[in-house]
Amino acid sequence: MPIEVKNISDLVSEYVSEVGKSSGTAMHRLWKEIAGKELEGIAEFVKEENGMIIISAKGPAAASLLMLRKRKIISEFRRNFPDAGIISMQIKRTY
Repeated sequence: MPIEVKNISDLVSEYVSEVGKSSGTAMHRLWKEIAGKELEGIAEFVKEENGMIIISAKGPAAASLLMLRKRKIISEFRRNFPDAGIISMQIKRTY
């Protein structure tokens, strides 16, 4: 059985391609679309962990706005990433 030898640029290309397919990376990319113009400058997708999306909010007003849109945001993540099993959202305030 022959052993396939790849050069480093092929390996890096494959790795970058696989990372780009991961749900976390895709979630980051889709955040602006899910958040919309009103939230994109004041809230940021941080990560997904155990069925929970974690969103960073810049201040209490942003956190309140996220709470108002929580169900819609979770619904959009679930629609776009059904295999991730998103069931909740945590908001972390930053200043």
